[in-house]
Amino acid sequence: VVVDSMREYLLEKESSSVSSVFTVTGFNFAGRGQSSGMAFIMLKPWEERPGGENSVFELAKRAQMHFFSFKDAMVFAFAPPSVLELGNA
Repeated sequence: VVVDSMREYLLEKESSSVSSVFTVTGFNFAGRGQSSGMAFIMLKPWEERPGGENSVFELAKRAQMHFFSFKDAMVFAFAPPSVLELGNA
């Protein structure tokens, strides 16, 4: 299953930045469906992942490059926008 491969990559190859991964199958932001899914990634605190290469944007770039190799799915890694009125919280 694609979400299992995503989880495995993030927890093993990106373990210096990723604390946990929560995956959902059968649903995405476009609706529900058997071939839909999404993942939410919790990063470690900044003190545990120093350096620009451990930022959310760099992690998303590396993950996107890895996910491009998936033949069974189109996977997109991106950082959601900040919450309005809360800055970059």
